[in-house]
Amino acid sequence: MTVTGLPVANSYAALDPGNPVRRPVRSPGRSRSQAFSDNFDARTLFYDCFWHADGRRVLLVGPPIEPFHRRARFIADPGGVALSARQFSSLSTTVTELRGAPASASVIRAEIGGEVHLLPIRPSSVRALAGRRLLFSINRDNDLAWIREWASFHAKVHGTDAVILFDNGSTKYAADEVLDVLREVPGIAVAGVPSWPYSFGPVDQAVKRDPYWARFLQIGSMSVLLRRYGEQAYGLLDCDIDELAGTRSGQSIYQLAKQSRDGLIAFHGQWIEATGPGTRHRDFCQRLSDPSKARCRPRKWALDPSRPWVGKLSVHPYWHWIEGRPPFSKTMPEDALYWHFRGINTDWKSARNRPPAEGAALETDRLLQRAFAGLDG
Repeated sequence: MTVTGLPVANSYAALDPGNPVRRPVRSPGRSRSQAFSDNFDARTLFYDCFWHADGRRVLLVGPPIEPFHRRARFIADPGGVALSARQFSSLSTTVTELRGAPASASVIRAEIGGEVHLLPIRPSSVRALAGRRLLFSINRDNDLAWIREWASFHAKVHGTDAVILFDNGSTKYAADEVLDVLREVPGIAVAGVPSWPYSFGPVDQAVKRDPYWARFLQIGSMSVLLRRYGEQAYGLLDCDIDELAGTRSGQSIYQLAKQSRDGLIAFHGQWIEATGPGTRHRDFCQRLSDPSKARCRPRKWALDPSRPWVGKLSVHPYWHWIEGRPPFSKTMPEDALYWHFRGINTDWKSARNRPPAEGAALETDRLLQRAFAGLDG
């Protein structure tokens, strides 16, 4: 099968390092570590600039834009057409909607924060992914064999036929090498690997509610995923490289989302232990026998983006929830789950890639074992 590669070049803009204008932190009076200050992204304005699927609006996606939006001006070139701007913000991201750009426009001139930034208007790939079962995540230096297994599993078990994997500055390989791996996966028809080598952002231990709020790049990538690529997909599945989605019935997770009341399902996970040497997910199938210790509590989600509420720009997807969704729009079917693999990890966040404690009671996850049985290679 010939795999279609998506256009993935993006339009990034950040304030000059010498500019005194800075993005403020939450609760600025609280004490924070030097590591937080070193990693907090106070300068990024936008990660991308692209046409909306309707061809009438241009969208900019970036971190929270306050206070940069004050007196900001947006102009479509060529032609110098002044545009009206409206911001749709959440705690970690802002989508700026620009109206009035002529179809001939190719660049947005953003006069913001006392600077001028020229942003090429990138194409929408929404129609190219219409009807696709789209899997997405973000990657940095994960083993290519892990990426291949992650994509292969979801293609075989759930019918995934499109993958977008944002690369956050990998040093072991280039983004094109990741794309080559995805092209080799049976069932994948469309793939893209946008290269985003920008600040990932820190955890904010100074706040108890939403301490991950400053991970702007991770959250911003999800709005780009939805608005530039996924609004007309059959379904969207949010799973990291060390996570595999499953169902107890064998039904596709995309179908579960499609059949749900409002198109959004969420599900908890199961920890799979690093029980020995392994190079792929299938090398690990054991969990702790104590269900409470085996449970992975953060929720993942799958979405039918065709529902009318998803089209509102005030809806912002996050890694474990969707901000701005209607009340009671989420369902949590017992059929859905995901497996979280301790042994598939670069230990970038915490030292997970360790065997269980000596003498820990383990059992084989038979459902996972059956799911692996149908994989090729």
